[in-house]
Amino acid sequence: MLYFIISLFSTVTGAIVGIGGGLIIRPLLANIGVAKSLASFTSAVVVLSMAMVTLATFIMNGVKINIRKILLLGIGSVIGGFLGGTLLKHVNENFIDIAYIFMLLLVLFSVVFRKKIPEINIKNPLAEITIGVLTGGLSGLFGIGGGPFQVTALIVFFGMDPREAAVDSIFITFLTTLSSLTKYTINGYMDFSLALYMIPAAVIGGYTGGKINRKISSKKVSLIFVISILFIIMMQSIMIIFKYTN
Repeated sequence: MLYFIISLFSTVTGAIVGIGGGLIIRPLLANIGVAKSLASFTSAVVVLSMAMVTLATFIMNGVKINIRKILLLGIGSVIGGFLGGTLLKHVNENFIDIAYIFMLLLVLFSVVFRKKIPEINIKNPLAEITIGVLTGGLSGLFGIGGGPFQVTALIVFFGMDPREAAVDSIFITFLTTLSSLTKYTINGYMDFSLALYMIPAAVIGGYTGGKINRKISSKKVSLIFVISILFIIMMQSIMIIFKYTN
């Protein structure tokens, strides 16, 4: 039941604001003693399930999607995720912990004060791929999902409002998560022991979150996003404190 609740809470939130859900799932699973590899694989499976259902919900509700932009950002994110994951092996873990909180704070301030940031609307394909590489690189470097970076990039660099940025972010998350699961499969790691309990909740969460996203205002989506980032910062801070005091 605990795994079901974690999955439902994470995927409803992730589907509403476009952060995928993995950012919440992995820390929560880690905090209850689940091994890192199992937590990562389970998170990827759950997020992919959520993304598929959420995307179907958006499409059924007539949401218009800029496929070209999503594919370019998605390709860049996959490349960036590989580069960031490679770089992770050569960076001090203490630095990663602090840098991650710093980047989340930057995300928070970027969204809260987005109206004071000069409007940018990138349309150059090379620039779009580059943005994808940067957000994917951060995701790979921190090893915990790039949803907040994707949403923030869509808001800051593409002039999107938070509600529509959430939609595009879910599409990109689908592509990057599919890539991650492919790597797990190639490496021979497939453990569905927790996913079996969490996928049904992800289906419910993806559908519910997608419906809520279309019914509430962009201002409310932005508020939920900010609360989610604050929650993630709090969880990450607790994990760091626990790590260095034991």
